[in-house]
Amino acid sequence: MNNKFDLIVIGGGHAGVEAAVAGRRMKLDVALITLDQEKIGRMSCNPAVGGIGKTHLAREIDALGGVIAEATDLSGIQFKTLNKKKGPAVQALRAQTDKNLYEKTIQSFINEFGIHVIEDEVEDFCEKNNKIISARGKRGEYFGKSFVLTTGTFLNGSILIGSKKVDGGRIDEKKSTGLERYFLSKDVTLGRLKTGTPPRLSKKTINFRGLEEQPGESGLYMSFLGQKNQHPQQTICHITRTNPETHKIINRDIKKSAMYSGLISGVGPRYCPSIEDKIVRFSEKKDHQIFLEPEGIDSDWMYPNGISTSLPKETQEEYVQSIKGFENAKILQYGYAVEYDYIDPRNMSKDLLFKKSDNLYLAGQINGTTGYEEAGAQGIIAGINASLNVLGKEKWVPQRSSSYLGVLVDDLTKFGVSEPYRMFTSRAEHRLLLRQENADERLFESAKKLNLLSEERIEAFHQKQRKKQKVLVSLRGNSINLTGKKVTLYDLCKRSDFSEQDVFKLNPDNTSEFTAVYYDAKYSGYVKKQEREIEKMKTLDDFSLGLIFDYQEVVGLSGELKEKLNYHKPQTLLDASKIEGITPAALNVITIHAKKIDAIRS
Repeated sequence: MNNKFDLIVIGGGHAGVEAAVAGRRMKLDVALITLDQEKIGRMSCNPAVGGIGKTHLAREIDALGGVIAEATDLSGIQFKTLNKKKGPAVQALRAQTDKNLYEKTIQSFINEFGIHVIEDEVEDFCEKNNKIISARGKRGEYFGKSFVLTTGTFLNGSILIGSKKVDGGRIDEKKSTGLERYFLSKDVTLGRLKTGTPPRLSKKTINFRGLEEQPGESGLYMSFLGQKNQHPQQTICHITRTNPETHKIINRDIKKSAMYSGLISGVGPRYCPSIEDKIVRFSEKKDHQIFLEPEGIDSDWMYPNGISTSLPKETQEEYVQSIKGFENAKILQYGYAVEYDYIDPRNMSKDLLFKKSDNLYLAGQINGTTGYEEAGAQGIIAGINASLNVLGKEKWVPQRSSSYLGVLVDDLTKFGVSEPYRMFTSRAEHRLLLRQENADERLFESAKKLNLLSEERIEAFHQKQRKKQKVLVSLRGNSINLTGKKVTLYDLCKRSDFSEQDVFKLNPDNTSEFTAVYYDAKYSGYVKKQEREIEKMKTLDDFSLGLIFDYQEVVGLSGELKEKLNYHKPQTLLDASKIEGITPAALNVITIHAKKIDAIRS
């Protein structure tokens, strides 16, 4: 068996897949080492892709030749646009997928790209002069020129249900051990994080009568290749809610939860709390929404999104059956928590290179993130840069001003994490420019220069640009009389008294790209204003914040940021900028508040 490769990727999750595909697109000989090749691309939690901030990452991965968006289209069973009542900068497509079909689709991509798949558990690295020479597994030794490590939740992973704790990275799957010794030898301390998942229910035992239906929308695609990847049959999701009886049961047994018994030391995701956490943190609420999603067209498994738990099995059965529609529900797989090792991402540079190695790149949950999209985003960045390392070329770092990929790596490497990191549109100060539908435009030149795009993708991009140009020429070339003056349709796009639909009806030459052109025009002035504001923030250290005593009074900041600012009490804007989660947009809000206080005091 061949054991010498250009690029070796360790881990077959979403980060590992994108890293391996990037290496193959860049014409390298790539090996993917995983514990079980049948589980490559597995959706271990919710079988869905996208959401606020997450779709932007998925689309950017797609723009760089990644496969998460195409696999989503080929396996998607419900598509829906979130935040439709808000502006397009914060709108996001979300797709429910067929879990089994998604992983089979990913595995077919791995096969089509000619990636060598090796089943083994890597336990250590052989290093010489700060450069890794080989990865040592239980079954063999594998030599490479560059390495990407994507351990997910498997590095010293533990599965917890109630008072029971067993080793594992996912239910019924063994953990990965040994690699922690490499990092400890580099004087890098590993931390612990936690995530969790809800019980899975049998569809046949759920009473759907009386539950709120949530249909999808037609004609939506995650990938920029669009209709090339036709969806299978579409389905309906449902909504139900917890109730006071549910909360009473959980409260009664809350100390039996692994999370509240002291069994778990890792920090869980703030934005995806367990049902126990919701009951405690939001004790005034009488109910919590549950989004009931099928795991596949022909699957009996249902995913009740919103009741993630580590309570004992008997308590799970009792509280589940107290919920409307679940009165006779049978649990096919109990909910559980997973605790695992991660590395402070400040140990990486922005190309995701581990600073204490010349050729080891880290991606995914090992860097303290949560979510398929965040993992895939890091995977493609790490894969690109690991490949550039092999080719002897300059590293590629996505910029914060032009991509959510840039926001992601900038946040991680600058601030580190105190809890599992999840992407939101609010983290991006340039979100008016960084919309989900223009990711291909923002990253096309980089992708082309890096040789990541097929001819098919290049042609799809140019076809889209031709359509947009056609609309733009029409908007600029046609006008109407308005209060005695001729006003172009392009200028009407910027006016608040004309909606997108109003301009669309007036324009004689429209294509499917009209909406994108309309918002390019509408936001053009705002984007320039944002750029000017960011220029003003360059003298951060000269701006004192000593007069702000309580950040709860600052209008425009999230509760999370107010909490962190009150804890750290930064003395200058530079100090504030170093706090995890603080963006230039947040700094601008703080600046305005500080100036108001200064004016009042003066």
